[in-house]
Amino acid sequence: MFAAQKPVGAILVLSLGLSAALLAATPPSKKAKVKNTAVAKSTAAKHAAAGRAQAPTASNSDFEASRMQGSLLGTPGLWATQVAETLLPGQVSSGAYVQRYSRTPGGLVFTDAQMGWTVGLTNRLELSFATTPYRRIRLTHPEQLTFGPSGTLGSFDPAAPFARNPLITGPVDWTLGATFGLLSQDRGDPIGLALQAGESVPYTPTYANGVDNYGVSTTEPAFFTNVLLDKWIGTGGEMIGNFGYRHNGTADAGGRVSVPLRDQFTYGFGEIFPLQSRLQGIVELNGAAPFGAGGPTAVAPALGSLSPLDLTGGIRFNPLTWMGINAGYRFAAHSPTANASGFVFGLSFGPPPVEAAPAPPPAPTLACRVDQSVVQPGTTVNITSSATPGDETFTYGWTTTGGQLAPNGATATLDTTALAPGMYTVTGRVTNPAGETADCSVNVEVRVPPQHPPTASCSVDPQSVLPGAGMAFHVDASSPDNRPLTYAWTLSRSDAGQLDSTSNATVHLDTTGATPGAVRGSVTVKDDRGLTAGCYADGTIETPPPPPQPSLATTLSFAPNSARVNNISKRALDAVALQLEQDASAQAVIVGYATSTEVQHRRPLTAAATVRLAEERAVNTMTYLVKDKGIAADRITLRHGDGPQKAEVWIVPQGATYRGGGVEFQASDVNGH
Repeated sequence: MFAAQKPVGAILVLSLGLSAALLAATPPSKKAKVKNTAVAKSTAAKHAAAGRAQAPTASNSDFEASRMQGSLLGTPGLWATQVAETLLPGQVSSGAYVQRYSRTPGGLVFTDAQMGWTVGLTNRLELSFATTPYRRIRLTHPEQLTFGPSGTLGSFDPAAPFARNPLITGPVDWTLGATFGLLSQDRGDPIGLALQAGESVPYTPTYANGVDNYGVSTTEPAFFTNVLLDKWIGTGGEMIGNFGYRHNGTADAGGRVSVPLRDQFTYGFGEIFPLQSRLQGIVELNGAAPFGAGGPTAVAPALGSLSPLDLTGGIRFNPLTWMGINAGYRFAAHSPTANASGFVFGLSFGPPPVEAAPAPPPAPTLACRVDQSVVQPGTTVNITSSATPGDETFTYGWTTTGGQLAPNGATATLDTTALAPGMYTVTGRVTNPAGETADCSVNVEVRVPPQHPPTASCSVDPQSVLPGAGMAFHVDASSPDNRPLTYAWTLSRSDAGQLDSTSNATVHLDTTGATPGAVRGSVTVKDDRGLTAGCYADGTIETPPPPPQPSLATTLSFAPNSARVNNISKRALDAVALQLEQDASAQAVIVGYATSTEVQHRRPLTAAATVRLAEERAVNTMTYLVKDKGIAADRITLRHGDGPQKAEVWIVPQGATYRGGGVEFQASDVNGH
C-alpha cells in the first residue's frame, strides 16, 4: 500500500519497472521471430490450437502492434474503454497511467496514478487486478460542499464525498475483476461480446483514514458489471462500446451520518485507428448516469449535472509490437465550475501479434470409385483410386468387409461369389513417405434376382347363413415365381363354429351352435422362401327368426243358450278356411265357451249342460269348416271353456304350440257327432 504523500514519480518508476518485466517475459520482436523459426512455429501452433483467427492487417509494412494492450484497468482496451476480445491462456496485458479529470460539485480536480494487470486463464476467461494507489484532489469550490468538521453530509460529490480541504492526497482503492468472452472476432464471430464483473475495495475503509486523513474516496466497496462490445472495421480500426452498472456503497461519516450513494449506469464508446499500426489515434466518450435513491449531492441545480461526461482524444505510439506510449487530452463536459481540461498519459503492454507459421505441405487425399455399385452374386467389381499430390510416392493398402479382394497398387478387384445379399465396403489407404495417411471407401451392394411374393384373393359362399348351416371360405392364390404355396386359415372369433381344415385353399365352416354375428376368415399364403400374401372374406351368421306363435283368427258370437252358427259367423269362418288353405301345414284350435246364466230370469243351467253347450258351439263351428269349406277334420282340435257365449278360432302354424285356455275334447263326445 502506498502512503498518502507518495509522489506521482514513484508510480511512474513502478510502471517503467513493470514495462521492463513484461519486456523480459514477452517473446522477441518480429524480426527476431523471423530468425527463430522454431519459436515462430510454436507460437503459431499455440495460436491455432486456441481457435484464434488472424486479425485484419493494418498496412503493408512489417510492423503490427498488439491489439490487446492494457487499458486504465489493465484489461485489454484503449484507455477507459475495454475490448470484448479475451486473452489466450497464459497471455498478459497491463497498463500504467496518470490521468487528470474534474468533477462537480466542489470543482474537484482529480489526478490519479493507476495501474493494472490481466492474465488469460482459458480461451474465454481472464482475471484482472487494478489499483489506484495515489490520488491528488484540488478543491476549487469548497463553498459548494457542506461536509465540515461536525461530520455533517449535506452536499457532497459522490466521487469523493469526504473532500473538505483545498488539497488532499492519498491511496484510493484496488479492484479485482473477471471477464468472460461470449463472442469473439478472433474465433470467427461477426462481433466481440463479453461480460465483466468486479469489486472495488477502498484502501481506507475506516472513518479516521477515509475522512480525517485523506478524504480522497469513499469508505465502502463498490460492485460493477459491464457488457463489452467491439467490431473491427477492416484495416481502418476498431470500434468499442461498453455498458454497465455500478452499485456504490454508503458514505459513512463515522456513524454520525450514513447516506447511500446513488447507483450509476455507466457507458463508453471508443475507436482506435488504424488497426495495428505504429502510430494510432484514439477517441473516447465515457459517462455515467446516477439513478435510484441516494443522498443530496449538490447545493443548487445551477452547479451542473452530476452525470459526468468525458471526451478524450489522443494517440498511442507503439515503439515495440508489445508496448504503447499513450497521450491524450480530456475534456469534462459537465464540470463548469472546475478546470474542465485534463489529460491521460501512460504506458500500455500486451501480447504481440502471433505470426502465422508457414503453411505445412498439403496432406494426402485419396478418392475411390467402382465400375458398378449394384451387382448379383458372382460378379467381379473393379475399384480404382487417385491420390494427391500427384508427385508423391504412395504405398497402397486395401480391405473389404466381404468377398475376395485382389489388390494391385492403386486398383483392386472384388469377387462377390457366394456373398449373401447386402452392402459391402471396400476401403483404400495411401501412406506418403512422411507417414501421413488418407483413406477412401466405396460401397458395393449385392442383390439376388427379384423375388415376387404370392398373390391372394378371398371369397365366401354363401355370405349369410343361419346357425347350423355350412359356409365355405376360398382363396385364389398363385406365385409369380411358380413357388409351392401353403395356407393357414384363422377365424376372427372362436364362437363362430368349427373349420374342417386350416391348410387347404377351400375350408368349410360348420356353424352348428355358433353365436350369430359377423365372422371373418383370414388366410396367410406363404411360398417356400418365406414370402407371404394375405386376404380375408367376411360372412354373417344370422340370428334365427323367433318361433311361430298361434294367432286368434276370429271370435264367433252365439245367441244365449244357442249353438247355432249364424251367417255372420259363417262369413268369418270363410276367411279362416282361406287361411288354412293357404298354409296347409297350419292347424286350427276351436274353443267353445258357455255360461250357466246366459238367459236372464231363468233357472241356471247345470254344470254338465253348460259344458255341453260350449262343446256344441265348438263342434258346430268345426262342422262348418269341414263339411262346407272342405277343411280336414284332423287339422282341427276342439276345446271347451267357461265364458261368454262365443267360440274362438285359433290358427296354429307348424312348429307352434297352442297354450291358451279350454279343455280339449273329441267331437265324438258330443251326441250326434
